[in-house]
Amino acid sequence: MQISDISDEALMLKAQRGELDAVGKLYERYSKKLFNFFIRITGNRDDSADLTQNVFYRVLKYRGSYNPEHQFRTWMYQMGRNCLTDYRKDSSKHPNIEDKDNVLSALLNDENSNNQVSQDAILFKAIENLPFEGKELLVMCKFQKLKYEEIAKITNDSVPNIKIKVHRTLKRLKEIYFEMEDA
Repeated sequence: MQISDISDEALMLKAQRGELDAVGKLYERYSKKLFNFFIRITGNRDDSADLTQNVFYRVLKYRGSYNPEHQFRTWMYQMGRNCLTDYRKDSSKHPNIEDKDNVLSALLNDENSNNQVSQDAILFKAIENLPFEGKELLVMCKFQKLKYEEIAKITNDSVPNIKIKVHRTLKRLKEIYFEMEDA
């Protein structure tokens, strides 16, 4: 059996038994996804890298609290949200505009037409103008491709509430987008 055939949950059980290289395999699977999650919310590469490392530090530190009856991915994103909460409490964390422009160019596909790049830039800036909770839900739902059920577990909310919040966030994003496009 190859390591790629082993489930995340089985790797976490190995980590709980002291096989710490299993956390390295989980890092390989999820570090890019977590980094992208953080960068879309913070707009800061260095902070996103730090937050990603912090999540895996916590995975290692709190591996004993992992319940194998639950999905690893959900548990990991809960830790990610906790790291974001700590990040937001630190008032010295304010991403600068240059960093956000670098992030924007990294997130956009170079093969897009100029018009598409312009539309993507407006969309990225519109997302930046969403309230934190909305931005976080949108990133989890649309960019990280998490299911409503997973998001509900991560945020400790109900699935119907998550659906309503995502719908309202998308509606607000659309309003912001068209306001920015008309400006």
